[in-house]
Amino acid sequence: MHSRREAWTLVGLVAVIIALGLITGRGGDGSALDPRPSTYLNGTLGARALIETLRELKLPVRRRMEAFADEGPLRGPLAVLAPSMDPSEAELHALAKWVRGGGTLIYAARASSGRRSEEGVLDTLGLKLVAVSRDTMVMGVTVRGVGAVATAEPGRLTEGVGSVEGFRRGFARGSAALRGATVLASTGGTPVVVDFRLGKGRVIAWSDALPLVNGRLKTSRAAILFARTAADASRSAKGGALWFDEYHHGFESGTGVVTGTVRFLLGERWGHAALQVTVALLGLLLLFGRRFGAPLPPPPVRRRSPLEHVEALAGAYQQAGARDTARRLLLAGLARRLGRRVAHTPAAEGEMLQRLAAHPTAGGAARELESEWKKGRNADLLALSRTVDRTIDEVKRT
Repeated sequence: MHSRREAWTLVGLVAVIIALGLITGRGGDGSALDPRPSTYLNGTLGARALIETLRELKLPVRRRMEAFADEGPLRGPLAVLAPSMDPSEAELHALAKWVRGGGTLIYAARASSGRRSEEGVLDTLGLKLVAVSRDTMVMGVTVRGVGAVATAEPGRLTEGVGSVEGFRRGFARGSAALRGATVLASTGGTPVVVDFRLGKGRVIAWSDALPLVNGRLKTSRAAILFARTAADASRSAKGGALWFDEYHHGFESGTGVVTGTVRFLLGERWGHAALQVTVALLGLLLLFGRRFGAPLPPPPVRRRSPLEHVEALAGAYQQAGARDTARRLLLAGLARRLGRRVAHTPAAEGEMLQRLAAHPTAGGAARELESEWKKGRNADLLALSRTVDRTIDEVKRT
């Protein structure tokens, strides 16, 4: 019964902690483990800092929380930052049609391979990704020092940028979109930020969203390049606001951050992974704080043996120069335990020891005691104490 109650307590505690972790997203906070580059999230991989930077620069920004198809007309420029949830085939078709018809898309790819949505968007744009740096992040928590440094190419939009840090992937040189494209930044000859035409529309493509997230924006210098290209795209769209796609990070119209987070965690494999890691970490915390079995009893108090007390007392008498006093006390104790009275004079004490050693029942201890006593001040107090105890034992046995 006791174990069952403890188990339910642990389950309830885990549920409460998970619920608290979900609602920490209220107001746009987000978790450090949340891998979504959403402008609602303040976590390490969120993109709240990016949209706030654009607002400080007086650029009009808005959020789109509807699907690309069958919801509302696409308006732009439209920024799609590494969508966490897969757009449908109909959405990909609607997005491509809108761009080819004159829309402006700012797209940042997620540095991961094998995702249908990633491959679909990149194929539509005529781009392919290649690795330029090893990805050392664990669930997106560690972002410092990750990714290669790209150099900004000379141009109107890149003046004063210098370099941009944090690219794990670049665009393959054989990508169809690169023919006639303007390369804004590259690393080792591999383009990482490009600007090109697609039909009547325009695409500004980033090969990795990592330089744009909260954990890297301050040091990556990506904010300068992104703001300039966004401002240029807005001017081309006759002053239209820059729309950030939030629908594909789990946020819909009429829902809050908590609802969007739950939708992402339960509906997407990235969400499943984040949830599993969070639960595993919570389990480890509970495990480390859990005590198995009864506490160990305190060790018993170690007491000194009588011999240790004697040695300590003998050492104290020797250091104090009170050997005679110690000898008299030892002999007085012997006489008291034998039921005799002895005057505290050297002659009386010597006579008592002589009679004790000459007694027919006396053993070796009594003779050793007399011999050690005759040494006077040179007698070993510890040896005297031991022979006194042995003498008393011999008398008791007889």
